[in-house]
Amino acid sequence: MSASSEWTMLSALVAVLAPLMGVPLTVIMMYLRAIKEGQTSKQAETDHRIDVIESSVREVTRTIGELERTYTTKEEWLRESMHARQQLERLTEMMIKVQTELENYHSLAVHFAKATQAMLEIAARLGVDAGRLTDD
Repeated sequence: MSASSEWTMLSALVAVLAPLMGVPLTVIMMYLRAIKEGQTSKQAETDHRIDVIESSVREVTRTIGELERTYTTKEEWLRESMHARQQLERLTEMMIKVQTELENYHSLAVHFAKATQAMLEIAARLGVDAGRLTDD
């Protein structure tokens, strides 16, 4: 075989394989971009929910601070304050659990975002490398 026929065969092979690799790589890149956008929107939604929860907790704390117990007997006041203290302890425990879970989800989302970014970079490099093969 001569050198020109080898180049002709190689260019024909590249011309056939380029669309076969380009379409899946494009689909993969679009899928990864959609995952990243979904994670970004979920993170924004989670941040908004955390802000709402924090403002609600501040409002509850302010309201509890403003309560006056002037019209109750000492026994009723003690019973109600013990019940309120128990409820506040439960609420505190639940808030700690929620905060821990949100921190875990946040770190998990960060890891997913990093992995997605790495996949997008690999897909982009593969797309560039495939483009170089078709140009040669």
